[in-house]
Amino acid sequence: MSLRSPDLLRHFWPNAGPHPQTAGRTASGSSYSLLPVWRRQRSWDAVDWSSVQHAYGQAVEVPDLLGRLRSRDREARRSAYQGLFDLLVHQGSRYEASAVATPFLVEIVADPKAPDRFAACQVLAAIAVGDESSWLIDRPDVAKARREVERQAHLTRAQLEQKQADWAAAGSTDHERRARARRNEFSDVESDRDAARWQIAAYDAARAGVPAYLAALASPETPVRLHAAHLLAWFPEERESIAPALAHLIGAEPQPMVTAAASVAAGLCGGADDPELVNALSARRGSDNRGERWSVVLGLARLVSRPDRPLIEELYACLFGAVGPVPYWPMLNGDMATFAALTIRDLDPAVAPDRVQTLVDRLNAPADDTDRYLLLRAALDTAFLTGPIADGTAFTDLDADQRTAVAGLQHSGILNDGAMVSMLLDAYNLPRDEAAMTRWCDSDSDHESGCAPGSQA
Repeated sequence: MSLRSPDLLRHFWPNAGPHPQTAGRTASGSSYSLLPVWRRQRSWDAVDWSSVQHAYGQAVEVPDLLGRLRSRDREARRSAYQGLFDLLVHQGSRYEASAVATPFLVEIVADPKAPDRFAACQVLAAIAVGDESSWLIDRPDVAKARREVERQAHLTRAQLEQKQADWAAAGSTDHERRARARRNEFSDVESDRDAARWQIAAYDAARAGVPAYLAALASPETPVRLHAAHLLAWFPEERESIAPALAHLIGAEPQPMVTAAASVAAGLCGGADDPELVNALSARRGSDNRGERWSVVLGLARLVSRPDRPLIEELYACLFGAVGPVPYWPMLNGDMATFAALTIRDLDPAVAPDRVQTLVDRLNAPADDTDRYLLLRAALDTAFLTGPIADGTAFTDLDADQRTAVAGLQHSGILNDGAMVSMLLDAYNLPRDEAAMTRWCDSDSDHESGCAPGSQA
């Protein structure tokens, strides 16, 4: 991740008004105060940083980086935030130091005199969820994961190894069972348990800062409001307090880019058909600003249990129209089209029967900066709702949506895009390279030549 500066070009936000750093109005129109709970109570010097680990070992660099976050030198602050991100969130993984450092970052968000509070929000969002795209794809149940971490804490190594073996044996196909067994060969059950523990600890440490993030929604600094809204998206367990605050912000916010971030956050964090959020979003649906309007559509499509056809058509328009990174849009580094694809993936097939064809059409659209891997993932998830196909499945055994998805990925040329695509096809028990896919699709349904690869020796 490269931390996004508020100095990005504003070509997608024609109605954004003054520069975000200098815009002074708040959504509420009032001054804001911070909750006493976030006043400084201890110094990071009191932490034995050599006893906790980050991505590369002992976290001895962390206190110096934390201290530089209040430097008068803007470049020193920027490099310190980038350094913290690199150490505390490495390729989506979080560590013991991630959780330990989080309260000090929350203090930055909570201090109206601290510089670059938006950057603290960015790092806190990464600490909370790791890789944003994986979070959106997997839709983890944090409460369930938390209970599992607590349960595993009391298991012996032998019990953890038995659990791991049971997981491998539970694969739905021979191919998946072999893949899980290979994964087990290169993993350590106790290290895996620690990793799961630190991910939950980091998430919960960031979640504890929700009162500060809510207060930051009233900051006079536009980037702070924007990134505080984005950060709140990841804490649905706190929706009782977050949803009303986001609804108020959406209704009163003067800056389109902030409304956009809050709208998508509402869709991720709000409860199904939440009337306050639905009403607030619906009131902004006709915005002349394209980024704001499409973000409202993305939020509504996730909130409303049965979106109507006009809303779905607007969602499709976003999928095809949001080409290239959207300035100021914090989700997926500005990749609004991919976020739209993942939103379409989650629609009820009954209200969007054409969603597979739509995603395939987008995959085959002219190349742009949209993440083709995630587009393919969305299309395959949508077509193969029950997961990997059974061993011995012929191409002609697939249903219409599945054949559409396979034919579309063949036509797109994505089969030549490397190992990540091959691994994704593997996960669905599909042929993993162009030659094998062509043979499978062109063969008849006999189980000598026309079967899925998992049935091969």
